[in-house]
Amino acid sequence: MKPSKTRVPLICLLTATVILTVSCGRNEQGACLPSLPTKTFAMNVVVSGVPFWIDARATWTALGASHSGIKTVYGGPLKTNAQKQADEIDALLSQGISGLIIAPADSAGLAPAIDRAIAKNVPVVTFLVDSPTSKRLAYVGSEEADASEKVASYVASGLSASSKAIVLYAQAGNEEQEDRRSGFLKFSKQHPELFIVATLEDNYDESVAASQLRPLITKYQDVKYIFGCDSRSAVGAVTALKDLHVAPGTVTVTGWDEDKDVLDLISSGWVKASVAQNSSYMTMLAFSILDAQVGGYLYPSTRKFAENSIRPLPEKIIVPVQLVTKDNVQGYYPKP
Repeated sequence: MKPSKTRVPLICLLTATVILTVSCGRNEQGACLPSLPTKTFAMNVVVSGVPFWIDARATWTALGASHSGIKTVYGGPLKTNAQKQADEIDALLSQGISGLIIAPADSAGLAPAIDRAIAKNVPVVTFLVDSPTSKRLAYVGSEEADASEKVASYVASGLSASSKAIVLYAQAGNEEQEDRRSGFLKFSKQHPELFIVATLEDNYDESVAASQLRPLITKYQDVKYIFGCDSRSAVGAVTALKDLHVAPGTVTVTGWDEDKDVLDLISSGWVKASVAQNSSYMTMLAFSILDAQVGGYLYPSTRKFAENSIRPLPEKIIVPVQLVTKDNVQGYYPKP
């Protein structure tokens, strides 16, 4: 017996629903990821649950919307976790992505996941955090150690004898954070009057930073500087200082990035300076590299680069940073 005309659309609808349901995975934000189109570029970041990524994510979404035939998807663990990030990368590869931008939680630990992508002919660009032991195509990042020295030079220009400092950074093994930490250590070695009494890991969490700082500030009551290396470290430092009833300006605090609460602390005098990375511009650079590689025009057709293992672009593209201070902070506030 032939199926009725009313049953055919119903069968098709049910079949389509089943296909969509089976092919739909969910990231940590709970977003449903349907079956991906021919060219899908994924951005997966070290810790997606912090405000820093707002600009990069908005640019990433806009790039996908403005390029015909390309879809952009965004994800990453809500809190830094290298194994979860590796699992997310493998899930994306199983869906058939065409290119990947990754800010790895662990530079060496994520190298195998990056290499698995390369083995599947998925080009990978590391972003802000490099993985130099992997087979990634290129690294797009900002000044790190040099930026730390710029910050220290700006706030510690009038160093007095025996000035003590504490450095807050996110985690060991993260090349970006290690470089920022090393920049402050290098500055202190060049200026013996600045003595770093402690270096703490805060895992991009201001509450962790505050809890570790409180006993140290109590112990070293003559600490003059707290240098923050990640987007939440300055907030954690100020929280600890307020808890201990330390007046603003007594301890010079610096941070990283342009989260709104960091900008508020600069405006109110609690934070002396923060580092602004041009994350939107770096996102555009990374996207253009993927697009050129997947589109087949990264290597110039007029040269025999590929045949002779000549790189068509720099291995590392480093974008200068800017300092956010009370003089220019209003320009960094997000639009309503």
